[in-house]
Amino acid sequence: MSDTLVAKLAEILSQEQSTVDQLKQVLKQESVALSHHDIKTIESSASHKKRLLNTFSKQVNTRLRFLSTQKQEASEQGLTLLLSSLPDDHQEPLTQQWQKLKEDFQILLRENERNGLIIHHSQLRNRNLLNILHGNKNQPNLYNESGAAQGHLNSKTIGEA
Repeated sequence: MSDTLVAKLAEILSQEQSTVDQLKQVLKQESVALSHHDIKTIESSASHKKRLLNTFSKQVNTRLRFLSTQKQEASEQGLTLLLSSLPDDHQEPLTQQWQKLKEDFQILLRENERNGLIIHHSQLRNRNLLNILHGNKNQPNLYNESGAAQGHLNSKTIGEA
């Protein structure tokens, strides 16, 4: 493999790592915002996270296309085979870069799951508080366009969060 191709692979992995690092920061901000019930920051974090995830998806696709151009399977196994075919002076740093990227991605998954649990518990707490406010009713009344109460079955979904 030429030095140009090694440099290209290093650049691809570096870009992915940069995005993963940004995602880690956004998830930390989201976690703090969730603990402080800071709705504006939560919304901003969700929007930023979505943009970064789209960027990361494109970067992964770039890596997979690169592997295909190198006659490798577009998978982790293909990348591992490609890395093992490199001379030792290129193989070790790229393998370390790939391992760090995988480890950091696992951290992202755990952080995102933890934030999801915080959101879930917050939703349960809010539902319980609403149930207390509504007394014996299990579900609060919903209101139509004119402000009249309507049952849950007559409601229309206008969006999802």
